[in-house]
Parts: sequence; C-alpha cells; structure tokens
Amino acid sequence: MNFAVEQGYIKFNPISGLKQRPPDREKGEHKTDDPIRYLTPTQLKKLYSVVKHDLRLNAVVHLLHRTGCRIGELLALDLSDLDLENRKFLVLGKGNKQRWCFYSSDVASVLDNYLNLARHKNESALFTAQHPVTLRVSRMSYHTLHENWREVTDEYPELHGVRIHDLRHTYATERVGLIGIEELRALMGHESIQTTLRYQKVTSQKAEEAARRALNVLIHPLE
Repeated sequence: MNFAVEQGYIKFNPISGLKQRPPDREKGEHKTDDPIRYLTPTQLKKLYSVVKHDLRLNAVVHLLHRTGCRIGELLALDLSDLDLENRKFLVLGKGNKQRWCFYSSDVASVLDNYLNLARHKNESALFTAQHPVTLRVSRMSYHTLHENWREVTDEYPELHGVRIHDLRHTYATERVGLIGIEELRALMGHESIQTTLRYQKVTSQKAEEAARRALNVLIHPLE
C-alpha cells in the first residue's frame, strides 16, 4: 500500500492505522529479534522415546525434525505429494514458493509404519484424524496436533515449555556449519538470508557453552 502511494496509484494507505497482530508463538511466529529455541540432545532423546508408540505423532515429529518444514506445510500435504521412493516431498511455503524437503531412511521406516497401521485410508490428506463422536475422518488440524503435543510435553519435566515449532529450529541449528548458509536458506524456505543467518548466532552460543564446560572439566578434573 505504501508503495502504491509512492507511485501515485492511490492517494493514501487505507490500512496505515492498523496495528500488527501479535505473533502466535505456539505456531512458531516470532519477531526477528526473538531468541531461537531448539531442543537439546537430551530433550530429543526423551521426545523420541515418549512418542514412539503413537505412530502418527511419531511420524510428525520425525518429519518436522529431520526436514525442517513448517507445521502448516506438513499438515497441508496429501499422500500423493510424497515421493516415497526418493524419500522427499514438495511443500508450498511462504509466498506460494515450492521447495523440496528430504528425509532419511530411518524416517522412511517410521513413516511407513504410520501409513500402513495408523492412517485412515479413505482420505487424501497425509495426516488424518477421526472425530471421537461423529467418527468423521478429515485432515489433521493444527489444534489436534497441538493437543497431542501438549499431552506429551506436559507430562515430562524435560519437555516443559518446548514448542513443536522448535523442531524446525533444531533442524537448522544442527546443520549450520555442515552445509552452506545459502543451501540452508533454500532448504528452510527463507525469503531473506538474514533470517537464516540468525542460526549462526545460536551456533556461536552453543560453541561458547561447550568451551566453558570443557574448561570447567579441565580446571576441576576430579569434581
């Protein structure tokens, strides 16, 4: 709108007085200066151990953590969007931009278990849910996923406060330094490289923490 005013297409911006909606942190929305939260190896180990018997949630967790896709992108997938042979799927990200997400053989095994044993067959959506009263089968909603997630994270102290979107942050922080920053930007679907560069700061923080832990061990070897 401001651009249209500058170019003379309109005389004023009709939405200039509107306030921005606050970001919904549970859905992974954030301001650019918000700290990045990611799961520690201990938290990841605990999470995988507690979701392994829930085939649907287990598949969701594996795909979010190992591909870095957004929650909305994953829930919007149809079964036909998956290339099972090549272990990848195409998502429609922000700005209506398509990108490929890739997963490993261990994720493929978890996904196969869900597809064969837990997914409702007469629905096009990849992740399905059945209403407890009407028994109607539909695409799994964010609300349903969030409720499942809360049931898990609220039960275990190690996972208190962990958001499901933090799995995407974890994916990125694990890969900074292993692949180029431009390649990571493409895999994450970031429009701006500045968004991706935020993860380098997280890696620097992790390096400092590791260095200080090592110093403590070296200075106090018997403690």
